[in-house]
Amino acid sequence: MDVSKSKTNNCPPVPLPDSCSAWNDDKEPNITNNTDIYLFDGFNDNKYQENPFFVDDLNNINTLTDSDKVKIKIISESFHNKLTYGELKRLGISNLGFVTDDIRRLLWPKILKIRDIELIERNEELKMINSKIPHNIYQQILNDVSRSGSHLMPNASEAEIIKFHDELTKMICWVLVRHPNLNYYQGYNDVAATVLIVMGLKSGLYILEKISLEFLERFMEKTMEKVNQELFYIFALLERVHPTLLEHLENVELFPHFALAEYTTWYAHKYSENRKLLHRLFDFFLGSPPLMPLYVSTVIVAHRATEIFNTTPDMGHTHKVLCTLPLDLPIEDLLSNATKLYNNYPPESIGKDVYEYDRKRHKKEQEWKLKAIASRKEREKQCQLKVAVPRHRLAYHLKSYRTITVVTILAIGLYAFIKTGSGLN
Repeated sequence: MDVSKSKTNNCPPVPLPDSCSAWNDDKEPNITNNTDIYLFDGFNDNKYQENPFFVDDLNNINTLTDSDKVKIKIISESFHNKLTYGELKRLGISNLGFVTDDIRRLLWPKILKIRDIELIERNEELKMINSKIPHNIYQQILNDVSRSGSHLMPNASEAEIIKFHDELTKMICWVLVRHPNLNYYQGYNDVAATVLIVMGLKSGLYILEKISLEFLERFMEKTMEKVNQELFYIFALLERVHPTLLEHLENVELFPHFALAEYTTWYAHKYSENRKLLHRLFDFFLGSPPLMPLYVSTVIVAHRATEIFNTTPDMGHTHKVLCTLPLDLPIEDLLSNATKLYNNYPPESIGKDVYEYDRKRHKKEQEWKLKAIASRKEREKQCQLKVAVPRHRLAYHLKSYRTITVVTILAIGLYAFIKTGSGLN
């Protein structure tokens, strides 16, 4: 079966508005919640126990806080009404998101408006999927997948690691084969790993596909030029919320490319070992517009202003600090601030400033390029001056020999004269 040509009915032919009911054609889920236990209709059997990635502390009732239980109760009660896609998104964006991976397995397909996930055996379809990927791209995928182990629990067995790598590779290749216009980029493996851990392989195929098409498509173009320009939304926003900090970053000649990994992976690379935080961020981004990760990066940078000001004011030190994210960030407050920032300054309201910052970036890069060329030429010139040019030295030796001969003759003549004179006397 050629998956690149297969027909799928998992995505509706017409985009559904957020006002549509999320359970228009399905039986609404029954979520029972109390202080001791929560059960999800359809998820309380052994359906998912075969996948070891699902078995972790997030699904242990003993780890739920009182706030977690309150949010689960809110989610449960919301299903008694005719829940729309817009309301479902707000549940994911609001405090604590969907709380657990059990709920995410139920709601991520809905929030992405995937009506029917084909939960069928795809072993044969996926078996040789790698043969449809160019060799150099496939090797890059394998290299990146081999470094994705941080997404697994520390006590994962060798068999679980092998299974994880195999399924992650198949999931990535499946999406790329179905959509030849999408190009693999480094970091895509981290997004796919997060989806795999939450959803499993069968459902995860369609979740990753929809995320790629709706949120990550700009990152999967042939070049990252559009992404490099979009990063300057951070500067355009800092100009409005913290101009002093922006001036500091410009003075050390630092571009906002320190946020590239966070933007293109939804923080899946930086927070791979912190599942609870990372999966919460995915809840937030799935319910938000595609540029929302840049607003989150902006509020995080502004939150760390004092730390940045106290760093040695040069590009290297500042870049190092900004590329390292603290684990104790007040994430819920920051996500709330990012939402407010987006509402106050939506992308279309600051697009001209973003373009202007990107124009300055091109100009600065050209200056650096010219300086580098001038510096290289100067070094080459200095090297040429230091190398002695060999010259023919025969004429010099001849002159020296003549001088010695004349001096010797004069000395002998003088000696003979003195000797003769003394004899006459």
